[in-house]
Amino acid sequence: MRLKALLVDDEVHILNNLSKVLPWEDMDIEIVGLAKNGIDALEAAIQHHPDLILSDIRMPVMDGMTLLQEIRKQGLTCEILLLTGYQEFEYAQTAIRHGVRDYICKPINYFELEDTVRNLAAEIREKSKKQKKEQRLNRVAYLANENYMLHSLLGQETEEEGVLWDEEDGLANKKAYSVLLIDLEGYSHRSISWTVLERKAWNLRIKNMLKDIFSPILKGQTVLQIREGEWCIIFPSPDQDHPITKEQLYPGYIILQTLVDNNDGMLFQMCLEQNYLSLNELAMVYERMQQKLILNSPNEWFLEAGTNNLESTSRPELGVTESKWHWIEKISSGLRNGNVEVLAQMTHDLKSFVGHLQENSIGQSQKMLHYLLIHLLREMREMQLLSGEQEENIWQRLQGSLSLKELLSLIVSLIEQSRDSLSTKKSSELLMMSAQNYIQHNLESDFGIDDISEYLGISCSYFCLLFKNYFGETFVEYLTKQRMEMAKSLLYSSDKSITQIGSEVGYHERRYFTKVFQKYTGMTPSEYRLKDSVGS
Repeated sequence: MRLKALLVDDEVHILNNLSKVLPWEDMDIEIVGLAKNGIDALEAAIQHHPDLILSDIRMPVMDGMTLLQEIRKQGLTCEILLLTGYQEFEYAQTAIRHGVRDYICKPINYFELEDTVRNLAAEIREKSKKQKKEQRLNRVAYLANENYMLHSLLGQETEEEGVLWDEEDGLANKKAYSVLLIDLEGYSHRSISWTVLERKAWNLRIKNMLKDIFSPILKGQTVLQIREGEWCIIFPSPDQDHPITKEQLYPGYIILQTLVDNNDGMLFQMCLEQNYLSLNELAMVYERMQQKLILNSPNEWFLEAGTNNLESTSRPELGVTESKWHWIEKISSGLRNGNVEVLAQMTHDLKSFVGHLQENSIGQSQKMLHYLLIHLLREMREMQLLSGEQEENIWQRLQGSLSLKELLSLIVSLIEQSRDSLSTKKSSELLMMSAQNYIQHNLESDFGIDDISEYLGISCSYFCLLFKNYFGETFVEYLTKQRMEMAKSLLYSSDKSITQIGSEVGYHERRYFTKVFQKYTGMTPSEYRLKDSVGS
């Protein structure tokens, strides 16, 4: 690991000696700046974030002790080694109080200084190594827990003992959960003209904003996204004496709605369930919250789920359609797994359902089929089973008032089109479609060929062969391109720092992210962001 050092002294000959006498290259340390006073040194430290600063105490403009205090005010955690001809005790006391690692007296013994710098550099590297290891473990734990909660939300089997949250997060021993479901009405239609990367970047931006907006209110939250335009926040249930209120959520709603006010027809809605839920109840409640939002007027931004009786299998406002909502996930599963038999059965079940409807259930059934159609469009778009022109034609038809029969006809025709497309695709094409979907949903994660091959259930060598034949480039080339395009979108549309954006596209070290981005675009992330801001 190459370290960065900043040298500070008002005596030019000492500054030159420091930069030339010590074997910096041999110690694998880069000198990023030479400063003759504290002001210049502070500017250089803020710009370069050195790992080590060697500074004189007595200097003009700003002395070494003031520099030390200002550096700590900036939140910089670099190690500092003071050089001085003054040995008064009060200097040592002040220096120690502000985190100075050592105190070298002038005239400088350069052999002693070299030993001191080498030892300090070794400590810095070891500390950095431990921090990176801890960060990786924390990220692994975070991703594992997010995946764990996602499986629970989808009703897939999980073992509660597998949760990895730290006890300080409040989730390790807590068995009661609550849910806030956030849906963006009109998203599917308005995002027709967006590219895949634009949609992914936009959804990721909202997901990250939700974490920031609601973390003070929903302690220990986990933000999940199962489908585009919808986000689900799971959090430890609040104390019954201090429930979450509509008024607490309203400022967050205003922030979110402000983002889409220029897009006609896009409205955020929230549905809150804060009754105590166990993990195996999450899937049922999630489904009911979806239904409640769909059946409610989109102009009403907030709803209380109020699922007081989770064992109930029917509710007056849902009636006969409630048992059919599982079709949504069944169709998704059939499409993603290429199971044409499941899709054929769905066509039969839909026709039978509509054919046996009672007159008083038609209104609710129309709403259910309308949502089923929108969900089917989303899935077909992601799997590239539907052209943009076809999707736009369907949305044009949905602008009018469609009868139950017309809705059924549209859904059946789309299912049949999907079946035909899936039947004619080779198994290798389906594998690569799954690979593409996996990559798009895991851009921020640290994964490689082994992981994706295991996910697809094929060998690494066979995966590499299929991938190159299908996409015309290697897996690494393709992944890098996807991450860089996502980074470009985030740099343009987000106020996140370069480090944060790098982490969100899978590069958790800023220096390496900058290197890859510059090779891909010909400019650094900062230069790219500045170019776009100047151009706008």
